[in-house]
Amino acid sequence: MEHDAMNHHEPQRPRSRRLGIWFVVPLVAVLIVVCIGSWEWRDSLKVQRIVIEGARELPAQQIASLAGVSPASSLYGVDLFAVRQRLLTQPFIRSVSVNRQFPGTLQLEIVERVPIAAVNFGQIWSIDDEAVLLPHLQLQSKLDLPVISGCGTVENVKPGSVVVNAELSTAIDLLQTALRIDSAIYHFISEVNMSNGGDIVLYSSDVGVPIIFGRGDVARKLLTLQSFWNNFVK
Repeated sequence: MEHDAMNHHEPQRPRSRRLGIWFVVPLVAVLIVVCIGSWEWRDSLKVQRIVIEGARELPAQQIASLAGVSPASSLYGVDLFAVRQRLLTQPFIRSVSVNRQFPGTLQLEIVERVPIAAVNFGQIWSIDDEAVLLPHLQLQSKLDLPVISGCGTVENVKPGSVVVNAELSTAIDLLQTALRIDSAIYHFISEVNMSNGGDIVLYSSDVGVPIIFGRGDVARKLLTLQSFWNNFVK
């Protein structure tokens, strides 16, 4: 009887498989149609606006022009990597993130380089805390930077290049320390003269007198200088 029961149920299996196939085939067809439709819809989206965030010094119009994206471009046809590489050719841009935002926005998140000093290598350049030379641009604000001098000569400098110079690095570290302690100390310094390896000499923005700073123990010396200047010289 068990054998007869098994024989009785066996013919049902092929029928169940056929029903499953008839259910799956329309489902797959619907999914294909939906995918094709979504791709066509996505390709129809256009860049309606470019949003620039994080830019404080560089004009937005200059950044948008450098990105090289037309407002009529396909949003998903924009090569984000290529846009990023074009923007990074501007030395003032330290890093940038390029993203699409539904339904028609291209977002550029900019991190700018911040000049920390001016330096003379045949001509006056501004320079940031990574010793990257920055070109002269029409920036949003006027820069009031201390000058670094007495670092020797550097050959083949160009905007965006990193200057490898031990004396320059020491001067930048000194100014960074001043900024960390108190921005007032940083703005007190009008010039850092590295004396080509000799004693560092600072010049004050108040009266421009030379201050023999020496080398080493930078933070303590800056604090002592600030206290002495505020309490006695002024």
